[in-house]
Parts: sequence; C-alpha cells; structure tokens
Amino acid sequence: MQDPIQIWEFGRWIARRDPGSARLSWTGGEVVLGVRQGRIHSVKGLAADELANRLGCGSAEEDDLLVEARALGQTSGVPETKAMGAAKEILQEALHQWLMDPGREFTIDAEEPPEVDGASISITHALVELVLADTEHNVASAILPDIDVALERSSDFIELYAPLRLSEEADLIVASITGNATAGDIARESSHQPEEVVRLVAALVATGVLKATQPAIPARDLDWPGVDLADDGPAPRNIPLWMIGAAAAALLIVIIVVAFVMMGSDESGETAAVGSGDWGVVVEMGCDPQDLQRMLRKRNLERKALRTVKADPTNGDSCFRLVWGHFGTKTAAEEAMVDVPANLVEEGFQPHVIEVTQSDAGAEVGVGD
Repeated sequence: MQDPIQIWEFGRWIARRDPGSARLSWTGGEVVLGVRQGRIHSVKGLAADELANRLGCGSAEEDDLLVEARALGQTSGVPETKAMGAAKEILQEALHQWLMDPGREFTIDAEEPPEVDGASISITHALVELVLADTEHNVASAILPDIDVALERSSDFIELYAPLRLSEEADLIVASITGNATAGDIARESSHQPEEVVRLVAALVATGVLKATQPAIPARDLDWPGVDLADDGPAPRNIPLWMIGAAAAALLIVIIVVAFVMMGSDESGETAAVGSGDWGVVVEMGCDPQDLQRMLRKRNLERKALRTVKADPTNGDSCFRLVWGHFGTKTAAEEAMVDVPANLVEEGFQPHVIEVTQSDAGAEVGVGD
C-alpha cells in the first residue's frame, strides 16, 4: 500500500497558513512553492517556456512560472487571468505527478518568501480542483489508500472550507463529518456516489481541511526467550455448574423486577409519560448553502445537542432545520424550550417544537455524532 504520510503532512502545513517554501520532489522532477497565507506567490523548478507555448507567444525567459505568467500578461497582450490560469494548469500537472509517485518527498524551508505585487494562486483551490477532477487516475487512492483510516476536522475547519465555495452536494457531504469518522463511513451514510464522496474527502485531507490519523499498532504478546515459567502454582478453581446456573437465574429475576417497576408502576401508562418518540426544538431553518454553513458553525458549539435535518425529505427540497435536543414527548420538548441557549437561535426566528420522523432522521445531515 502506498504511504500517504508525506501528502498528509503537506496538507497540514497548508492548513496552518505558515509562510514558507515547500519543496516537492518526485521521480520525474521537483518544484518549490513560495506560499504566504495560503496563496502561492512563486513556482520554481518547472519549465516556464511551456507556459509561453501554451499561450502561443514568445517566452519572457523567467525562471519562476508565476513571474513568467505576470510578464506575459503585461508584455504579450495576453490577459493576466488567462496567463495565470494556464500557469495553474501546469502547476496542477506537477502536483498530480507528485501525488501519484510512491517515491514523493516533501520538505519545508521556513524562510518567509517575498510577497509579490500581482496575481497569485490559492494552493487549497488548486489541490481541491485537481483531486475532484481526477476521475481516471484515481489520485484519491494515493491520498487515502485505506478509506477506513480515522478522519477528523481540523481546528480551523469552517474557516478553511467555506472559502472553497463548493457545490451544495459537497456541503451536504461535509456537514455529516463530525467527530471521528472514516471516508468509508461517510460514503456509506451519504446518498451520493461513493467515488464522489471519497474524492471530496481525499481533497480535503490533501489540503488539511480534514486530518487523517495513522491507526494505532495493536500491542502484541511478548515472547520472552529462555525464560521458563514455573507451572507449580495453584491450579485455577473450576466453578461448579450449579453456581453458574444460580447466578444466571438471579440476574434474570433482577431484570424482570426492573422491567416490571419501569413498565407497570403507573396504571395510566408510564410509557406514554416517558415517551418513545423523537422530538426537538427548531432553532433555525435555511435553504441556501450559506445557511447550512451558519448551521455548521452552531453545530460546533453543541455537537451532541444539535442536528441538521431536511425540512421535507420526501421531495427534492434542499431546505434544512437546525434542531436542538432529543426528547421522548412533545410536552418534554416544549418544557425544555426555556433551556435553549440564546446564541443558538437565529435572530428573528421563532423556535418551535417538531417531531423528527424516521424519514427525517434518514435525511439527517449530521449523522455520526
């Protein structure tokens, strides 16, 4: 299995937003990226004249790909956006080779690169686009060769994810990533194509939006050579079968008594009072991606108490409710409305009680808390 640790470390460095230069080397080449605040200001090691060939103009003969792109935008009549777009494509091709090469290497030079006065490239956007667009070479498997590796959100998850402005479908997938989960779990719980889900998760790992964790190596029994253990100690006592049977019978009696007390102590029906439903208090509702992002931020405040469910899971509606609490009856939920933290209720929204049905739960965005 391909070792993805270098990729994970690169992603975590990106997420920290530390200024520095990242040296990526692989079997076929090497590139040095000068990065500040998540944006690439310089790209050295790639043939800058390839950019001129793609744009159909003469080269400015710069050794920095982005300096070449800016120069061509100024001197060759090529729009700077077009020149930087072509430069990003060349960079993404190099990043793809690095990701796919088992012999990849990654080192960081902490020296702060100079800030340029001109266009730059978001390293997060470039990598996410690369991974999501790769449907043939399966770069996602290089990032996550084991889809059952543990994943968790980075400490700056929302701040890193929101600027990506991905599709609503991606937002729904991301909303379900809470606590510890695996790419396999996320794919199984999603209604989207498993391959698409894994590509999205892999892209977020490659950029540090999600953190992958190496599985712990299980402890193994130690074999101590040359040591003879004495076997003349007392033999373990055999417990008589009648004692095991008596203990089991006593346990069964205790279970029956507890069940009787809980279910039969009230003639009017304790079950009805306790309730077996699933009620909660709606504190916000929205239909736009930005609404979902706002709900995600609130979920981070109370992950156990909040959940996001579809407003109407029986149709193609993309509206969601942010529901607080889990209560067995409507009465219990209504009584608990006074306990809802004020900071969870959206301004101008009137909290109200709803029952979360099975279809609602099946459409819940936040499964897995």
